[in-house]
Amino acid sequence: MNVRTLLLASAFLVGTSVLTSGNPVEQMQAFCKVVWLVGMPCSQVNKTILTQLKTMEQYQLGTVTGDLIKATHTSANGEIQSINFTTLDTAMDKGCRLGGASTSEFWLSLLDNGTNYCNLRNVVQGSGLAAAPGYTEFTNEWLCLGYGLAKCKV
Repeated sequence: MNVRTLLLASAFLVGTSVLTSGNPVEQMQAFCKVVWLVGMPCSQVNKTILTQLKTMEQYQLGTVTGDLIKATHTSANGEIQSINFTTLDTAMDKGCRLGGASTSEFWLSLLDNGTNYCNLRNVVQGSGLAAAPGYTEFTNEWLCLGYGLAKCKV
């Protein structure tokens, strides 16, 4: 791997950590971190996510600020996941960088078949942001356990 690729990958991972919760994830918990780029102002993105969460009965809102939304999701089997959405204005095209993080509270939930990814994806998809101009999603199996197995239903 050349130095440029290594630096770019490192910057992406650090940026993803800062954009989501900024806290390290426990080793024995399933987790997912996703970054989306959206061609809309962050104030509008934040309002859209908040409105969508209020319509989804499996989600319970927690702390809400101008650039952070915390919530919990309770799955059908009663397991609880902590959810964070953060927004950061981008310098180009007056868009928004939306970060999402979902972490299972159950300590041996590593094989969650993409539950944490779907927790985030369902909110973004259901809110209509996936159809917004400039929409792009960034994640992978290293940042989002079970991402390749996820079969999300909105």
